[in-house]
Amino acid sequence: MAQHQQNSWARSLPESGSRKHQEGWSRNQIGAQRKAPRTHGFPLFNGRRLTPSRQSLGVLLEYYGVELEKHTLDKLWEFHNLLRSHNDDQDLTRLNAFETIVERHYADCTLINAFVDEWPRTMLDIGSGAGFPGIPLKLVNPDIHLTLCEPRPNRVDFLNLVIKELGLKDIEVFGHKATSNSLVTPVDGIITRAFEVMDKTLLRISNALKPGGRAFFMKGPAVKEELEQFATQGYEFVGKHFYTIPNSTQERALIVLERD
Repeated sequence: MAQHQQNSWARSLPESGSRKHQEGWSRNQIGAQRKAPRTHGFPLFNGRRLTPSRQSLGVLLEYYGVELEKHTLDKLWEFHNLLRSHNDDQDLTRLNAFETIVERHYADCTLINAFVDEWPRTMLDIGSGAGFPGIPLKLVNPDIHLTLCEPRPNRVDFLNLVIKELGLKDIEVFGHKATSNSLVTPVDGIITRAFEVMDKTLLRISNALKPGGRAFFMKGPAVKEELEQFATQGYEFVGKHFYTIPNSTQERALIVLERD
């Protein structure tokens, strides 16, 4: 399966057996260096909440376990501004607080890079919504050829705007419902975030994912029950990563399957 090396790394908290960040940060080191007091659930720096800015974005990402290269952080800040300016009716995201958006969208969608040495070269983001995890994944891994699958017209328009304004290449929007009949172009990998049970998604991509291709499922703690009921044949589990976003109570899992 054709794969590539990412050029921008996420500092994260791998469990035993998974790849650690190349700079060797551990959960304890991050916690010790980035711990901050909190008020109403928000972290405080010098006794205050951060005002949204590119610099604050970088500070919060590091607080939540992620360090991005400068140009990647610049692009993510541009994306954040587009997200906020086009979210008046909260159709793109229901999260409002800057810290919460960074924690539950941007950190959540970049920490996963620590568990994947190389991403598949051609990928589908199923149920992309406002671009999660697809846009952060593409910013960190620009060589991926990515298709964002999202049927809702207003979100399709937003995603196309993001692609244009950020000058992204090798990325497009599939503005139709993702089904086994509509997804027929062969790809090396797919990814979803909190979309539906894995068995249903694997049916959707049954005519698209190549043999040897990988399916990445971003899940919450309830996935443990889902794993017990998993019934789809023709796939092998090649990764089960359970972790918590640093300095957070948000429990996450990245489940990886490979097609026979």
